[in-house]
Amino acid sequence: MARTVPQSAIRNPLDLVFGVDSNVRVLRVLVRHGGYLSSSDIGRRAGISKSSTRLGLISLGEAGVVSAEGSGYSRLYRLNAEHYFSKAIENLFAAEERRFAAIIDAVTDSPGDKKQFVKSLWLYGSVARGADRLGSDLDVGVVTGSADLAAVVDVVRDSLAIHSERLGFTPTVVGLDMEDLSRLARDDDPWWASVVKDAVVLAGRRPEELPALAGAAADG
Repeated sequence: MARTVPQSAIRNPLDLVFGVDSNVRVLRVLVRHGGYLSSSDIGRRAGISKSSTRLGLISLGEAGVVSAEGSGYSRLYRLNAEHYFSKAIENLFAAEERRFAAIIDAVTDSPGDKKQFVKSLWLYGSVARGADRLGSDLDVGVVTGSADLAAVVDVVRDSLAIHSERLGFTPTVVGLDMEDLSRLARDDDPWWASVVKDAVVLAGRRPEELPALAGAAADG
């Protein structure tokens, strides 16, 4: 097996800046905050351990990308605005945010001219929980009346197929009508329980509100 060949630090400094997950998370927090933060605040916002935060700050400090003020427990950190790569790093994380916002907009707008038939549109699953990994699908749920369901789901899937190539995500669309929701809620379906827990609603009502509306319509 071929061994990894060391690279020049002066030619390829981004190996050191982005080399490990903790560095990227620390940088993302500092860029989004825009000012000084303590190590504990950085770790909490980044969702990483104290040791990972400390190692990230040491590595980024050595690379000159992060600057610090104070000492001991009062030491504060921020992105070094004078560093050659600081603006490029800011732009990179801004692009990351714009991409995710564009994905949300793509899902929200996906029903197109069928939007008036949508009773609820939401994200669920690992993306909704913030626990997705590389290759995870973007799970989308859409609810309409039974007569409109097939047409709406086709429009949503076709729209997201176009955006998914440009933005780099894989959508999975599940369509439900009101009868489906009543049955799932009545049967205490585990999948439905997870949807209710995780759902990030983009249009219409929350999914757990809909079975009661379906029952009221049937009684009426």
